[in-house]
Amino acid sequence: MGVKRFGLTAALIECGDLARAAAVHEQLKSSSVPFTEIIPAAQTVLVRFDSAAATAEFIASFRPEPTFESQRGRGDERVIDVIYDGEDLQAVAELTGLTRDQVIVAHTEQQWSVAFAGFAPGFFYLHAADNALNVPRRDTPRTAVPAGAVGLAGEFSGIYPRTSPGGWQLIGHTNAPLWNIHQDPPALLEPGATVRFRAVREHIEVSAAEERGVAEPTTPPTQPNALTVVASGPQLLMQDAGRAGLTHWGVSPSGFADPSAAREANRLVGNDPSAVALESLMGGFTVTAEADTVLSLTGARVKAIISEPEKKDRQVPAATPFALLAGQKLSVGTAEAGLRVYCAVRGGFAAPVSAQSRSYDTMSEIGPAPVKAGDKLSVFGKISPSVAYPLPRPLPLPESDTATEVRVILGPREDWFTEESLQRFCEVEWEVGADTNRIGARLKPVQTDETVLERAITTELPSEGMVAGAIQVPPSGEPVVFLADHPVTGGYPVIATVHPDDLRLVAQAAPGTLLHFTPYTPTA
Repeated sequence: MGVKRFGLTAALIECGDLARAAAVHEQLKSSSVPFTEIIPAAQTVLVRFDSAAATAEFIASFRPEPTFESQRGRGDERVIDVIYDGEDLQAVAELTGLTRDQVIVAHTEQQWSVAFAGFAPGFFYLHAADNALNVPRRDTPRTAVPAGAVGLAGEFSGIYPRTSPGGWQLIGHTNAPLWNIHQDPPALLEPGATVRFRAVREHIEVSAAEERGVAEPTTPPTQPNALTVVASGPQLLMQDAGRAGLTHWGVSPSGFADPSAAREANRLVGNDPSAVALESLMGGFTVTAEADTVLSLTGARVKAIISEPEKKDRQVPAATPFALLAGQKLSVGTAEAGLRVYCAVRGGFAAPVSAQSRSYDTMSEIGPAPVKAGDKLSVFGKISPSVAYPLPRPLPLPESDTATEVRVILGPREDWFTEESLQRFCEVEWEVGADTNRIGARLKPVQTDETVLERAITTELPSEGMVAGAIQVPPSGEPVVFLADHPVTGGYPVIATVHPDDLRLVAQAAPGTLLHFTPYTPTA
């Protein structure tokens, strides 16, 4: 086993196989190691910490217990009814040399252990000790796999909890309540549990409420409406500091894409730094005040105007608290530099709690729905009697006329790439693509004749834990920088990880922005 640094505040334990990864995961859970999160995977365990010093100490001192045995597969067993009518059932039979009926028998006679969470909340990789159904993924992934589809990929079986793209071989479907954010707990399965599949001809409808207790979403007491949304712009979301400790269900941290800008917006109006703020993609939103409020705008550079009937418009100063009185309208223009604008209101915006946070996760669609025109926004708590001084200078933003320097910590999979690719990675300028979003920023080399990144190891990487800032390199050779709504696990090698202090620059990089990566060696 080995331990590798994964960015500034995480470590990746290489375990060699699933059984040892399960044992290490359970060893860590019962230890006194001061981790903030553990993410088990196929052959690794990712451990996150709250500081670089704690990470360095763990890497230097951690030793797996040689006699520690995993207890997985010995917990509660879930029986899941499946109708075996999948589109790929015949293909699986041909790949394994079995008949269709023998595939069904092989799938139902196994006891499957829940190994780790996958790419979406409620999606789990299920493993069996003597799996006769080890088949490759489809050559061409489907753009939409229906919720409840039961599939196979490699040594694993799994169930899609919601409609999503996927390349697994589909052999059947179930109506088991795999994931419902209002259930307690929200996931039907959890690492360490076991599953048996049962073949049925038809499903008996069982509601989630009959399976388990259902908790209503928590909405705090609010004051009267403070703002009415006139126009929402390209995307207007409620965000707070995000979720923690839910990766075992496949739930990503989410939260502010640019935490520094959001915290400053809250500080300016006297809020707790983690209070709910509006996160606007590119600006372009307009609100009208229903009551006297105090707001602030930070993040991307925009021109904002306050207007009211029969009075002269006035411009809002950047990074400064300002009053918006009842009847006045705030119009925020399109971003001139940067990508995301943050708007905080004194007292914080009210929003329902979903999975321990009031953030909207664009990948899993957990959290308060995107804000749209006509929505009424209210204040969460008691209004603070004070506001802060304006920022002495705005937070830096990527500019359009020069490449933005971004520090990266190489690894943990830099050895999967050729020496030439590693050198090229830190020499060329990368352009942010048009399809960048809160999940990740997609990059391509500025010079079209530049060779993309090439691997030294071309085999498939077993899924392993991911962190915000991880730079994955898919087979295309064009890297993707994971942002706030990134998946919990990923199957492409991570060549480097962005320094946490510089990740906001990537989150603020509009399409067409140029980035240049500079290697950074942690001192702790």
